[in-house]
Amino acid sequence: MILIKNITIITQNPKRQIIKKGALVIEKDRIKAVGQSQKIEKKYRKRAKKVINGQGKVVLPGLINTHTHLAMTFLRGYADDLPLEDWWFKYVYPIESKFTANHVYWGSLLAMLEMIKSGTTCFTDFYYYQDQVARAAYQIGMRGVLGCAVLDAPTFYFKTPAQALKNASLIIKRYSDNDLVNVSLAPHMFQTTSLKTYQECKKLAEENDLLLTTHLAETRQEVNYCLKKYKQRPIEILAKAGILDQKTILAHGCWLTKKEIKILAQSGASIAHCPVSNMKLASGVMPLIEMLGVGVNVGLGTDSACSNNNLDMFGEMKTAALLHKVYQLNPTLANAQTIFDMATINGAKALGLAEEIGSLEKGKKADLIILDFRQPHLIPYYNIVSHLVYAAKGSDVETVIIDGKIVMEGRKIKRVKENKVLNRIEKFVL
Repeated sequence: MILIKNITIITQNPKRQIIKKGALVIEKDRIKAVGQSQKIEKKYRKRAKKVINGQGKVVLPGLINTHTHLAMTFLRGYADDLPLEDWWFKYVYPIESKFTANHVYWGSLLAMLEMIKSGTTCFTDFYYYQDQVARAAYQIGMRGVLGCAVLDAPTFYFKTPAQALKNASLIIKRYSDNDLVNVSLAPHMFQTTSLKTYQECKKLAEENDLLLTTHLAETRQEVNYCLKKYKQRPIEILAKAGILDQKTILAHGCWLTKKEIKILAQSGASIAHCPVSNMKLASGVMPLIEMLGVGVNVGLGTDSACSNNNLDMFGEMKTAALLHKVYQLNPTLANAQTIFDMATINGAKALGLAEEIGSLEKGKKADLIILDFRQPHLIPYYNIVSHLVYAAKGSDVETVIIDGKIVMEGRKIKRVKENKVLNRIEKFVL
């Protein structure tokens, strides 16, 4: 049993309650109690095997990255300052052909180190060799969704979509009853993936009660491609094909019309907003305010380290808030609480895990992070949530607990030798 005492708790419960001088108790993998420190300490202090003094600190739900490509940390800083189509087709896709399962394992482990050290406790990956991603997640102790990429175009992992689906089926079977990692189907995008392949992915996802995630309406070129080939816009195509529902996550969504946003809201599908990547690749600005206005669930994602160029969700929150204010010349839009929701409870909803993670409530999984607020850039504070979005940094994260286990304490990763990972990555030559 772990007792965290005398700390400010950002619960993210339905009332968005903030508890000052609070305490939280973890038993096994669950939160056993949340409340005032004096009362909680009196009841649990003698039973706790570990006590964390939270003086000057803040505890909050672990951040949830709803869209990324972990192994592409190998390509951080590679092919910068290019439009998406040139970036991917001319540079990224060719160099990825040199990747092996070993690259995916080490690249994913490096990404997980970065995410944990900046406060992310759960990820949604979108890549290949997901057994290697799972291997890394088990080793470091991180929660995640293994997105099995499916394309009609050949890759270093498969040559045909049929082979991709066969590989995905094996991953599904292997991790069907797993508590730490789940599996999803990840058809790539319309320029590389046929509608028939999308439908086959959805069929496999439905047969196994899994999520389906895809890139959608990321660029104007993608929309034009859909209009030329299918005579419809992207959302209309997926809706007509029966692919949009509550178990669908769409990444980017920069070029959606009001009609498409309405269809999206009615379907119950979620959006993974990736503002930094969209800005860097000049893909466009997602119509966030319009989506929120009709009830679309929006999570937050970093995309890959190749198009971001980091996986720090604190930076992503600040960018998201500022982008939409200046884009619509309205400082009241995308307020701190709205953005913080996107990085926590909304992300949990997108993954179908809102009953398990995304807030600090009794009975939920113990996925949480502790920030040291005794920092020059965090004092004084009038609004803690505002500080989390506009002032905090990933480097302020001191302790990370996932599934009730301490995976980082005092900024030291517990289960992986960080220097070993960094040294190994430096030896890879692409």
